[in-house]
Amino acid sequence: MLDWAKLEDDVRTIAQTHWNAPCKPRTIHGVRCDGVIEVKSDYWIAIEISKSDSLEKLRTDVAKFASIRMAQMAKGIYTECMFITAGDTSSLKDTGRSNNVDVMSIAEFAGKFIGKDEYVFIRNNQKFGSAVDPDTGSKDNASFAEVQYISNKHGNAVDIKDIVGQLTNRKKMILIGEFGSGKSRCVQEVFLALSKADDMFPTIAINLRDCWGLQSFDLILRSHLESLGLSKMADNLIKLAAAGKVRFLLDGFDEIGSQSWTGEIERLKDLRRRSLKGVFDLIEKCGNGGVLITGRQHYFSSNREMLDCLGLKFAQVEIVECRDEFSESELQHYLASNSILVNVPSWMPRKPLICQLFSKLPSAELSSISDNAIDEVDFFEKFLDAICARERRIHASIDDKVLKAVLLRLSDKSREKITFPEQITPEEINKAFFEVSGLTPLDESAIMLQRLPYLGRTGTDNANRIFIDDYAKSGLRGLSLCGHIYLADKTISSSIWKGALGEFGARVVWSRVTNWAEAHKYGAYCAKYGNSQVGADIVVSQLSGDDTVIDFAGVRVENAQFDVLDFSGSKIINLKISSSAANEIRLDEATFERCSFQDMIGNRAAGVGSGVRLPECFEKCDFTSYDQADNTARISELPLTDAQKTLLSLIKKLFFQRGRGRKEEGLLRGAEDYWDKRTAASFIRYALGNGIVLEARGDEGKIYVPQRRHMRRMANIMERMGGCGDAIWALAG
Repeated sequence: MLDWAKLEDDVRTIAQTHWNAPCKPRTIHGVRCDGVIEVKSDYWIAIEISKSDSLEKLRTDVAKFASIRMAQMAKGIYTECMFITAGDTSSLKDTGRSNNVDVMSIAEFAGKFIGKDEYVFIRNNQKFGSAVDPDTGSKDNASFAEVQYISNKHGNAVDIKDIVGQLTNRKKMILIGEFGSGKSRCVQEVFLALSKADDMFPTIAINLRDCWGLQSFDLILRSHLESLGLSKMADNLIKLAAAGKVRFLLDGFDEIGSQSWTGEIERLKDLRRRSLKGVFDLIEKCGNGGVLITGRQHYFSSNREMLDCLGLKFAQVEIVECRDEFSESELQHYLASNSILVNVPSWMPRKPLICQLFSKLPSAELSSISDNAIDEVDFFEKFLDAICARERRIHASIDDKVLKAVLLRLSDKSREKITFPEQITPEEINKAFFEVSGLTPLDESAIMLQRLPYLGRTGTDNANRIFIDDYAKSGLRGLSLCGHIYLADKTISSSIWKGALGEFGARVVWSRVTNWAEAHKYGAYCAKYGNSQVGADIVVSQLSGDDTVIDFAGVRVENAQFDVLDFSGSKIINLKISSSAANEIRLDEATFERCSFQDMIGNRAAGVGSGVRLPECFEKCDFTSYDQADNTARISELPLTDAQKTLLSLIKKLFFQRGRGRKEEGLLRGAEDYWDKRTAASFIRYALGNGIVLEARGDEGKIYVPQRRHMRRMANIMERMGGCGDAIWALAG
């Protein structure tokens, strides 16, 4: 239902914005008008706003206008008259014209003076951030799978409808998530929903990657409208935005400037703050309008820094997180809408952009991959081989083995870039093809190279490509590094790699390396000639395994980048790292012997409460934030029953702590205060009966061995708890 008072106020706001003069209800010569504007001393505008679209109502107002005109004319004032109705104008326009009254519907009025419909039409045909078809680079028009996001404010699930409702009520929201988790597609769907709403003002959707160097809100808005060919709308929309009448969807606060490690945390913060000066100004100047802004989850070192850079306060904003993967129901919906598939392999990652590629393979081929894969890494490589084979069938001019080798070579090339996401030029793609095949790409092969799997367009007007999913990029980097280590390849030793391997890539390397001593020698050789990142990646890979005691035998790493250094639950021996950066370091239940960590910086140190609680072997190390890791002690603080706490503790110990298995008595350690024997027995019985855990005999009794293919299910229970809908949670009922 229309809010009539608001509608009248909106009409007056648009009118005074266009004519740059106040528009207020006023009585002229005894006749009351809904809006009167004194444009000049001898030129006024009178506006009547009506719910009714009847001819009788128009005739009544025409008579009012005639009376006003005559009285004004006697004073030498020309008065332009407008009749605006919420109804249909088709039967009224002729009568209006014959009486010199401009008759418009509300939509026509908004369209004439703001251009909402024109903006919506043109913007809706443009790309929304990284929500593009990776094959063509055009706007992503695949069927949208309804997904849920998680609110940091209350922990509840939030969907598109909830976000639209908040923005309609002029609220501020921040959507964070990893690259490829669906932030841009969310913006696209929110824009579509808001554009259909019964509102006179447009919702402006801006790709912030196009706003580099723009340091004021008016420049950002003018640049955006000019890029759409709508610069004529700029003046009015700037004024309406400043009046709080325009909603903004700002996609990609992490893409408005480059981020590289400078060696100083405060310097990093200053770079981020300066790159977002224009966004800060936009949010400040347009503070009464609804705003949704998106960006990568770990771009800022903390939510506090994020809010400071954006000019927002905790009390006025709701932070919402994208899930990294589809839930099972969301995945089924996506595949049902975009493919003929029904079931999915248990090893397949539920990443949205991986699913996009997955849905294009024949179901029989996917079943074969799933049946023959022995673990996550094996599935990834078999899936990669299947995708390359598919491309060979489409374009017989390129061999699938060459295609795979090109992708691996490009994953190495991306590691030389300092910006994120790393852009790869067509020349670099062609060079990789030549280095792998010995041939210069011509005709069909050159075209094929521009639509390589796992690579997509940047979303800008250039021909550069980016890896469309961090998980896939990390996996390719891992496979490539395995090849370099196996061959003791000297060609990469002089490359200056800046990008880290990534967590999945580390698991790939860990699963393939059989001689760590030789791997470390190879890392030292590369460091000698300038590529110190190789040694760092090998250390991270060895840490990603199940060993609880790891002797690095004097490995040294200097001037390298780490995504995650996970020491948790392990005894680390004889490792030295210096002058390096780590996005995150995990120290929960870690011990160190003959180790040294010097001059390191990073965003987060988990497992310690402050810098003074870092282990003694950490010297001159500076991390932005510190916190206790999720462990059995933290579980005890949750507002849950003892049975539910026991269930979470069992899952945590079995699936998310180091080691290939857990001794029976080890499951209780640390959880004595809330241990529920009945729930523990029920879970073990259920897990054994359903192949989630296997029982083995050790030297000192039973050992329970988790089956890693169930990790995703266990993570869902840990994250969503009572909202997971899993039969396992019911065991604690």
